[in-house]
Amino acid sequence: MAKQIYRILDNLSPSEAKLVSLPRKPNSLHNLSFNEYGQLTKRKGYQKYNSTLLDASHKIVGMHRYYKDSGKEFLVACNNKIYKLAESSPHNGTAISTTLTADKNTHFANFYNTCYIVNGADGVYKYNGTNFYKVGIEPPPAPTFISTANGELTPGNYYFKVTYVDVDGYESNGSPSSSAMVAQADPNDGLIINIPKSTDAKVVKRRIYRTTVNGSTFYFDGEVNNNTSTTYTSTKSDVEISMGTILHDDHYPPPATPQLICKRRSRLMLADGDAFYISHIADVEYFPVDWVIYTGARQKITGMMEQQESLAIFTEDSIERLIGQDEDNFEFVNAYSTEGCIATRSLVNCENLLLYLGCDGVYAFDGVTARLINVPLAEYIKANINKAYAYLSCGAYYDNKYLLSYPKGTSTVPNETIYIDFRTGITGVYDFGFGCYSRWDRMGDGVQLYGGSNTNGQVYKIGENLDDDGNDIAAYDHVCHLDLGIPELKKIFYAIWIKVISTEGTNLRVYYQIDDNTEEYQDIEMDTNTEKWYRIALPDSCRGRAISIRPYIKDKFDVTFSGYLIEFDVESGEY
Repeated sequence: MAKQIYRILDNLSPSEAKLVSLPRKPNSLHNLSFNEYGQLTKRKGYQKYNSTLLDASHKIVGMHRYYKDSGKEFLVACNNKIYKLAESSPHNGTAISTTLTADKNTHFANFYNTCYIVNGADGVYKYNGTNFYKVGIEPPPAPTFISTANGELTPGNYYFKVTYVDVDGYESNGSPSSSAMVAQADPNDGLIINIPKSTDAKVVKRRIYRTTVNGSTFYFDGEVNNNTSTTYTSTKSDVEISMGTILHDDHYPPPATPQLICKRRSRLMLADGDAFYISHIADVEYFPVDWVIYTGARQKITGMMEQQESLAIFTEDSIERLIGQDEDNFEFVNAYSTEGCIATRSLVNCENLLLYLGCDGVYAFDGVTARLINVPLAEYIKANINKAYAYLSCGAYYDNKYLLSYPKGTSTVPNETIYIDFRTGITGVYDFGFGCYSRWDRMGDGVQLYGGSNTNGQVYKIGENLDDDGNDIAAYDHVCHLDLGIPELKKIFYAIWIKVISTEGTNLRVYYQIDDNTEEYQDIEMDTNTEKWYRIALPDSCRGRAISIRPYIKDKFDVTFSGYLIEFDVESGEY
C-alpha cells in the first residue's frame, strides 16, 4: 500500500483531526493548554511579588484585593497578622493588625469602602484603609444619678439608657436601664446623670435615651460627641422628647467565631459553625438573633457564595439555598444534591457555575442541582489526592480555567494544580500548588492572579514571564495511542512531524511508544522564532497497531505546538 499521512492540525487549518480532539487522559497536558486558535501553548510562570518574606516560618493563610472608592490595597494574612503590601516594587508588607490567632484560614469581603475579615477564631474585623477595628460594640453599663438641674421635666420617675457609637456611625444596643431618677418641681426639674466611657478605641461618642415620666419607652434625648465626658444633663420636656427616635433593640454584634463571610446584595452573611447569620440591609454590622438559620443536618458550613437570586450554602454533604431578599420572605431550602464541599477554598464562581471539590471529584452547581463535571478527572483526583489533607485544596478562576491546587500523593500541602478549560472542556495539569489565591479584576488591574506560599510568607504573581521563580518549566502533550481508525491492522510508522514555534528554545524531545513497547525518544534542534515542520524519522522497527506521542520541552521560553503528522503504511490484514 502507498505511504499515508494522518494530519492533526489546529483550528486554523483543515485536517482529518484537530489537536483539541486527540485522546488524552486528565493529566496528559502538562503545563500546556489550548489557546483560542486550538494551538497548544506553554503556561506562563510565576514570580516572587514581595521581595521580603512576611514571615519565614508561617505560610500565607489568606489574600484579598480590597477595592474602595479611593483606591485599592492588597491584604495578606500570615501568622497572627494582616499585612498591607505596597503597590510599588518591592511590594513589601506593613502589618495593620498583629493580635490575631496564628495560622487561621482568613476570608475577606468588601462592602462599600470597608473590608471585613474573619478567621474562625477572633470574631469579625473591619478595615477602612486607615483603621483596623473589631466589629461589634458591647453595650455600656447603666448610667447613674448625680443630681437635679433646672429643666422642663414633669415631676416624677425617669429612666435612662446609654449607647456607644463608633467611627462609622454604628451604635450598640442600649445599656441596662438605670434605676428610677426623680425629677422635682422647678427649678429642680432636670436631671444630671453619670454616663460610662468605653475602652473600645473605635467608640467616638455616646447617645442618651430617656423615658417620659413613669414611662417604659426610651426616646432619644441627646448625644455626647466624645468618649471622655462623664456627665449629661437631661432637660427636655416629655412632649419634646416623645417626638424623638425610639431606642433600637436589634443592634446585635456578629457571632464570636465566624469562619466564613460573603456579601449578598446589600447584606453581609456569616457562617459560624453550623449557624448562618444575616446582617441588616446596608447597616451590615448588625446581626439580629431572630435571623439566625442552622443547616439542615447541623453540619458545619464549608462554603457559601452568592449565585444569581440566591445564596448557596455548602456543608460536606449538602447544599442549601437562601432565597428571598429580606426578613419578610427569607427562605432556606434544600438543593438537589447529596455531595457538598470538602475544601472551603475550592469553591469558585466560574461563569455563574459554582465549582468545588467534593469527596469524589470536582462538582458544578448551577443553582438547582450539582453534578460531577468530568468523570476521568474525578478518578484522577481520587487516585492521587492525599485525603487527609484534601480540605486544604484551593481554587481560582483565571484565563477561562478553573484551577484547583490539591495535595498530591504524600504531600501535606497543595503541590499540583488541575485545570478545567471552560472554552474547550479539556483538562490538564500544572506543576505548581498554592494554598490560597487572589484574583484582581478592577480599577485598572485588568485580570491578574496571585498565589500564597504553603510554607512561608511569600506571595507570587502567576502568569508572569516564562519561568517559575527562575526555574525551567517542563511541558509536554502526552497523546494516547492513535490507531488511525483501523485498529485491526498493523502499521509501519515512518515518521512523526511536529509544527512548532519557540521564542528562544532550541531543544525539543519527542517521545513515542508503539503499542505496549517501551517509550523511546529522539531529540531535535529547533530554529528560534520560526514556525516550521520538523520531521522525526523513526527506526525501521516501528511496527504496531497504534502509536502514542509525547513532545516534551523544558526551558524558560515560550513554545506553541500547532500540528502533528503521522507518516505510516498499513499492512495487510491478519485474518
